[in-house]
Amino acid sequence: MNPLCDRCGVTRGGFIMSMFNRDQCCIMCITVEKYHDAYKEAREIELAEVKKGNTNYDGIGLPPNYTEWAEKQRRHLLEENKQFLLLWDGLTNED
Repeated sequence: MNPLCDRCGVTRGGFIMSMFNRDQCCIMCITVEKYHDAYKEAREIELAEVKKGNTNYDGIGLPPNYTEWAEKQRRHLLEENKQFLLLWDGLTNED
């Protein structure tokens, strides 16, 4: 059984842990996450926790309405960003 992205269900490529929580995400979902207004804060808090020795930090949690926001952001990136479209195609196209 192939691992799945916790956010979109993609099975191809590697997975990275989210800055917001412990979700294992594909590179597409991590790219989308980086556009969120709370991403910088999540990174700063994560870094502070690691510096304190907390390597099991759970994150700040997904922001309210994140799923809906991420879907809109993903659609926008697919329309406006050729590199994101190529990434999407590479991870979702089985051919």
